[in-house]
Amino acid sequence: MLSVLSFVRDQFAASFRALSRTRTITTTGVLLAIQMVLSSYGVIEVTDSLKISLGHLALAPTAILFGPVVASLQGALSDILGFLLKPTGPYFPGFTLTALLGGLIYGLFLYKTEHKTWQIIAARLVIIVFVNICLNTVFLTMLYGPSRLATLPLRAFKNIIQLPIDCLLLSAVCRLVRRIPQSGAR
Repeated sequence: MLSVLSFVRDQFAASFRALSRTRTITTTGVLLAIQMVLSSYGVIEVTDSLKISLGHLALAPTAILFGPVVASLQGALSDILGFLLKPTGPYFPGFTLTALLGGLIYGLFLYKTEHKTWQIIAARLVIIVFVNICLNTVFLTMLYGPSRLATLPLRAFKNIIQLPIDCLLLSAVCRLVRRIPQSGAR
C-alpha cells in the first residue's frame, strides 16, 4: 500500500513539475484544441441528454505524456471552454469537476506506465462507472430535476456498450503516443 501511495505522490510531483515547461503547455494546448473539436464535432447524439463523444481520446495523450495534474487541468479547461464556445444549457461546475476527474483518472492509470490492456480497461471502467454513470447522473438530476434519474438505465447501457469501443480506440492512441520521442516531455 505504501508503494502505491509513493507512486501516486511521485506521479503528482512529476506532473506538477511538467507544468513549468514550454513543451508541456504548447502540447497540452494543441491537444486541448483537438479535444474541443472532437467534443463538438465527434459527437453522436442518441437523445438530447445521451451523447457519445470522442473528446476523451485527446485527453488521454496529455495524461500519458504529462500526468494527472496537467490532464486534470486540460479536462477542466475543456469543459469551461466548451461551455463558452458552444453552450448547450446552463453552466454547472459539477460537469467541470467530472471533466477534471476524467483527466485525473487517466493520469493515475496511464502516466509513467506501460499502458497494459488492464490499465486501459481499468481507467475507462472507473471513468464510466464513477464519473459518467454516477456523478454525471447526480449532476443532471440536480440541474434538471428527478426526472433525469429515469435515464440512468439508458445511460448505463450506453456506457457498457461503448466500453469495448473506447478501450480499442484508447489502445490505439496509447500505441501512437508511445512512438513520440519522450526526451523533453517528462
